[in-house]
Amino acid sequence: MILTEKLDLLMNERGLNKSQLAAQSGVPYTTIVSLYEKGAENAKRSTLLSLARFFNVSLDYLADDRVEDRTSRIVASAGHFDVSRLTPEGRERYEEYIEFLADKFSK
Repeated sequence: MILTEKLDLLMNERGLNKSQLAAQSGVPYTTIVSLYEKGAENAKRSTLLSLARFFNVSLDYLADDRVEDRTSRIVASAGHFDVSRLTPEGRERYEEYIEFLADKFSK
């Protein structure tokens, strides 16, 4: 399922339209419309992170079309880390740390 299909599903579950999503999530309406019109290929990580936090889903779920599970897992050499075991605060800090690492070590 692609990002816009996932957003449609999540908005439908909450009874939201794009305008309401923008108002409640803090993501500008024009950014949301752009995701639908131009595709999600060049979506900013900060936008996806804001939407993931708003909908309480993993960043992986929104960013990767192959991920259908709404909980996050990070692949490591030893296996998987199941973020669903964390408290909401722990999950938020985990996502912030992943974003920090991606920013620090991206090419």
